[in-house]
Amino acid sequence: MEITDILEVKAGQNTKKKAFKIYIDYTYAFLLYENEIKHLQLSKGTDISQDTYEAILEDIILKRAKHKALNMLKYSDKTEKEIYIRLKNEYYNDDIIERTIEYLKDYNYLNDERYALNYIRSRKETESILAIKNKLLSKGINKKVLDKIIAREYEISDDEDNDPEILAIKKIIGKYCDDITNLSFEKKIRLINMLERKGFNSEKIHKCM
Repeated sequence: MEITDILEVKAGQNTKKKAFKIYIDYTYAFLLYENEIKHLQLSKGTDISQDTYEAILEDIILKRAKHKALNMLKYSDKTEKEIYIRLKNEYYNDDIIERTIEYLKDYNYLNDERYALNYIRSRKETESILAIKNKLLSKGINKKVLDKIIAREYEISDDEDNDPEILAIKKIIGKYCDDITNLSFEKKIRLINMLERKGFNSEKIHKCM
């Protein structure tokens, strides 16, 4: 195997460290920093053995990917898709990303079901089911998993006071006006339209009006 090209790129938030995409036999292999290239004595035209190639992947690339992913999770939970996109943007290949994600899942650092449950519980009394669902789907949460969590968290109840969407609608109305009975017809229509744009159920909106 031969290193056929070394291209400088901007990678990550550390702009002081020079990063380079390494191509082996004209195919992108991995990204290394300047000090790593010097330490490994790599240059364009250098022959690289299979053992050296695998050692770089295991001892440098995979370790760095795990470290970056753990740093992402240090301050807030993330979904698998969010981790994937971030690592992909930093030039990690799919195999390294998949192994990193599996590592995080094995230690329960990454759990899409937990993420979805916490997200719903923190927003279900201020946002519509539709808005929450669309946001979580955009974050890569599996639709079947999400539907089960939503069904569990929004159990049908005859008690409207315990309906999260009813509570959310009432909170928004409360911010809009002190007494809805004093609103003019035109303002009520504007309020209804605004709630519908937020994805709230029309029947529930009218119950709160």
